[in-house]
Amino acid sequence: MDVIVAGAGPAGSYASYRLASMGYSVLNLEEHREIGRPVECTGVVTSRVFGYVKSSAVANRLHGANVFFPGNREMHIEKSEETTVIYRDSFDRDVSAMAISAGADVRLDSRITEVKVSVDSVHVKYRHEGNVLEATSAMIVGADGANSVVRKSLYGSRPSRVVSTYQVDSAVRLPDQDSVNVYLGSESSHGFFAWAVPTGDITRIGLGTIGPGARDLFGRLQKRFPEGRILSVTGGPIPIAYLSRTSGPRSLLVGDAAGIVKPLTGGGIYTGIVSAHHAASAINEAFQSQTFSGNSLSRYERYWKSQLGRELWMDGIVQRIFAGLSDSSLSRIYSMLSSPGVVEMINSVGDIDYPSRLVIRILLRHPAILMNFFRNRVVPGSADA
Repeated sequence: MDVIVAGAGPAGSYASYRLASMGYSVLNLEEHREIGRPVECTGVVTSRVFGYVKSSAVANRLHGANVFFPGNREMHIEKSEETTVIYRDSFDRDVSAMAISAGADVRLDSRITEVKVSVDSVHVKYRHEGNVLEATSAMIVGADGANSVVRKSLYGSRPSRVVSTYQVDSAVRLPDQDSVNVYLGSESSHGFFAWAVPTGDITRIGLGTIGPGARDLFGRLQKRFPEGRILSVTGGPIPIAYLSRTSGPRSLLVGDAAGIVKPLTGGGIYTGIVSAHHAASAINEAFQSQTFSGNSLSRYERYWKSQLGRELWMDGIVQRIFAGLSDSSLSRIYSMLSSPGVVEMINSVGDIDYPSRLVIRILLRHPAILMNFFRNRVVPGSADA
């Protein structure tokens, strides 16, 4: 076996697909009994994702956002470029099908329990249908999510910043099927935001919060949709700060396992696939040179950071500042953002994959907004906290 890939989410399946397409023998171990289940994602992506993955798992197409600030102040954003709401379980199966078609060996109900790296190989133990099995390979890719066993076993580290989420599928139809609703302020979240994503007669309603308490906060959010009947519940941690080291001897981390996630939105599908793409390139070069040292594989860090590093770093700074804003500061910022000139700029420049470009443009034109980032920040125990 050339490569073991832990996890068959979009990042793990795409890494398996690329490596198998290059001719490597790939064992893709997925802990769950079914690809794409349980669903733990809102599933809003841009067209860039479909440049990597062939999928028709489309639930809705959006062209705008209704942003609700404290005090029920509302701002509407309209985009010419559409974003897509996907059926996440179907999308995951489509990516896995690409891997299988390329020759990857995908094994479900296979939970990794132990990972060891030696000078000449990687040794893995995993539980499959109640049995303990073993596998040996030259490389391992950790694509096993926020609670990555590969990361814990080989890196001994964890992302420094994590968002807790709680989301439901609700049998309620939003009147505006062309826009996502975004809710800011302490009534909806602590340090992050809440959302309602339309998909016809079912709406995905959820929130993220820094630290615990997502379920308790959801009770407040649900009051906005009193007629909604909850059909399913999901949730879990989202790392929004990438690790200082995402490569090591005979190993790489991709996607959520590495914290390679968009800090401002918590979106990880695009960043996970991009990191998987670069991981496959770095692994291919390692096999070509037969050099699997940590120093050699550090090229992977350069590859993914060349495409995502600056954006994730800047977004991380903005998110940390945003997380400390009080409701009164958010209200003042609304007054500035809702001016016609700024709204026009948001409509023309905004990009959920690379939002820092818009943030920089806005701050350059309206530096007074920056002052509100530092005025009346939330103090623990205050009314806004």
